[in-house]
Amino acid sequence: MDDIPGDAVPWYDVSWVDWLSVIGVAFALVGIYFAWAQAKNAAGSANKAKEAVERTQRQLRANQLFVLIPQLRWISTELENSIRSGDRQLASRNLHNWQSQAGYVHGILSAADSDEKKLLKTLQDSVGLAFAATTALIDESGDEHPVLEDCKRAREAIGIVCNQLTSWVGQASTTEPSRSLHDE
Repeated sequence: MDDIPGDAVPWYDVSWVDWLSVIGVAFALVGIYFAWAQAKNAAGSANKAKEAVERTQRQLRANQLFVLIPQLRWISTELENSIRSGDRQLASRNLHNWQSQAGYVHGILSAADSDEKKLLKTLQDSVGLAFAATTALIDESGDEHPVLEDCKRAREAIGIVCNQLTSWVGQASTTEPSRSLHDE
């Protein structure tokens, strides 16, 4: 006992209260481990919930576009008819309708998804071309230009957008609930 400094007590001489403190520390360490494991599981569950929300939001956007795509197709068809008949005023009205409906679609699509970003870019390009075509149609000095010449680029862009939107909706609506389009 001579080599124990000061008031220190050898381990075999420690009281039962001191041993309870040592056991308490061990239980605290085990408790910390279980808390860490639960936090890890909670983070995994939160990520899965976030993915489920994103899939649901994508599906809702696809469902909303199911309603708007036929309207866009109808506007595209009416634009084709007005171009064939050479009716500048009707073509201009259809281009305005396109711009309006494209604005709704733009509001639905998310800029967070890379596939949707591409669609948004194509959609925005078509709106810009529709505006340019409308401007060319209402230009009084443009009466000698055929309607087709004024609307050609806008008509092509509108057709591309309609096809891409239809494809996107088909893909988004048939994605399995257990995976997202990014997993493919």
